[in-house]
Amino acid sequence: MRHPRVTAAAVALGSLAFAVAPARADGPLSIGVGPSIAFQSQARRSGGTDQLNINLALDLGSTKHFPLRNSLMFDYAGGAANGGSLSEYGLGFGTRLNAPTYVGGGAFLYSVNLNGGSAGGPHSSTGFGSNIFAGRRILEVPGGVAFAVQLTYRQLPVVSGVNPSGLGLTFRVSL
Repeated sequence: MRHPRVTAAAVALGSLAFAVAPARADGPLSIGVGPSIAFQSQARRSGGTDQLNINLALDLGSTKHFPLRNSLMFDYAGGAANGGSLSEYGLGFGTRLNAPTYVGGGAFLYSVNLNGGSAGGPHSSTGFGSNIFAGRRILEVPGGVAFAVQLTYRQLPVVSGVNPSGLGLTFRVSL
């Protein structure tokens, strides 16, 4: 029979090793959905106070022994108000920490479309933008499925004097 102090020490050491061990990677595909709010009032007048924000990320390569997840990313936000609409589509590459609490960023090529409303007729612009984000994994399910909440700052190209950049809050699912 083992000595109680040795058993307690082994349990404590095992708990410590579990606490500092790297997080198990979630699935290679993540989908985020939530509201996005533009900072500029003219963007909110055409696109609405809050827009629907959808982002997808597909991992590029293995993440089991590397602390970063490199991904091909797609980002969309769109909304309508006052007879106008504003939508942004972006495709790019990004990276984030592979941990329960994570930060990351991405570089995108965006297409921004502004139609009617307070800014007049249809206008569009294509240019480079970026995302900087922080999130927290809130639930893991066996098999690699994980749920997280994420806050994203989106820097987007200006179209016809309207800057659609802003913040997005998404609920993310990794499969």
